[in-house]
Amino acid sequence: MSKNNEVVIEIETEKENSKKPDFLIDESEEDTDASAETDVEAEERTLETLETELEALKEDFKKQLEAVAESEREQYQEERERLLRTAAEAENIKKRVEIEAQKQLKFANKNIIEGLIPVLDSFEAAIKSVDGKVETNETPSDFLNFSEGVQLVHKQLLDVLKIHGLTPIEASGGPFDPNQHEAVFATESDEIPEGNVIEEFRCGYQLHDQILRAAQVVVSKGKSEQPPPKENKTEETENTTEN
Repeated sequence: MSKNNEVVIEIETEKENSKKPDFLIDESEEDTDASAETDVEAEERTLETLETELEALKEDFKKQLEAVAESEREQYQEERERLLRTAAEAENIKKRVEIEAQKQLKFANKNIIEGLIPVLDSFEAAIKSVDGKVETNETPSDFLNFSEGVQLVHKQLLDVLKIHGLTPIEASGGPFDPNQHEAVFATESDEIPEGNVIEEFRCGYQLHDQILRAAQVVVSKGKSEQPPPKENKTEETENTTEN
């Protein structure tokens, strides 16, 4: 058979098959088409599932990263606050140590100065006793020179102690201050107002802002209340009789 005849036979065969009714079509062909469609649907479902799972994994990974970042941020903040507190405490300790060192340096000579206060008292007592005996015209010049020398030494000593922070407490004529003054007794005074210092018995001293010894003083009670004059009843009776 020639090739042309073979082609004609194949065409006719195809035409015959196309004219066959559906129930005469080969079942194997239907199975093949159905299987292909099932595979496509399965692939589509698989892709959708994979995409969903991938999105879920991305979301879960994102949440984990956020949780880790938040935890690290909190730890960083806590550590930062702890370091700041430590630095602040260290600075406060440094300041306290500096203040304490300055205070110790400021009052390092306190014991020595306290020991010299009785010497100042002795100089003051000597000066007062000399002042009571000095008479300008009759006192020998040697005695006057000695008195001036004692006053000069007292002033020099007081000036040196002032350089180191010792100052006398002002008392006479001013208001009584219980923080600086010690009242020996109180008395009436027509010149000094009530509550003010009349006289200083013993000088007080303070070292910088610390009282070493209060000044002993006499405090005024104010003006004395004088009783009204009594009437002389005898004189009144005599005047009445004479009248």
